[in-house]
Amino acid sequence: MKEPAREGLLVDGGGAPLVEEDSGSVELLDGTSVTYHAIAPDSASALQRFHHRLSDRSIYLRFFAAKPELSDREAAYFTNVDRINRFALVGVDPERPEEIISVVSFDREGTTERAEYAAEVEDRWQGRGLGMALTRRLIEAALKRGVRTFTAIVLPGNTRMLHLLRGLGLPERLRYEDGNDYVEIDLSPPQNTSDRTAGASGPQG
Repeated sequence: MKEPAREGLLVDGGGAPLVEEDSGSVELLDGTSVTYHAIAPDSASALQRFHHRLSDRSIYLRFFAAKPELSDREAAYFTNVDRINRFALVGVDPERPEEIISVVSFDREGTTERAEYAAEVEDRWQGRGLGMALTRRLIEAALKRGVRTFTAIVLPGNTRMLHLLRGLGLPERLRYEDGNDYVEIDLSPPQNTSDRTAGASGPQG
């Protein structure tokens, strides 16, 4: 099996990525500071509460179907990741750090340098640049793990997600197929490292 590149990635004695490597804070368009960290198994309950607070529309745009609840099994799957091939960052509420307000993730396609990208932002935090800021951090983490391309399937009505991806300023390819938009983003170090980005964000931004 091809070993993914880990240049610049801090690891422990067993070669596993250090959780502290993927934590920090981002500044939103209005100046609010939001702390983020790598998702972990003990995030499962918080992830379920986060999902429950999402609007029906936000859930549909993320999962392409109605999903009123996130089951224990689903929550365990999303939070138990190897941090190399499957990885996610969560942003937490500044006033209630035990509550998740955003999730951005990638899932590597086999042993390739491609990974499927997904994101979700709690409705009341949408439109403030959180999805964009965390996606930039996710890209940094992905490059350290040997991921060079993000792919995403986007519903045509999810214009804010499309704006977010375009707002990254990275080379992209877009095609329309079977009623959905298929987007490929070539990852590279962001030209503008500021979190004060003008890109629109929404149900996933």
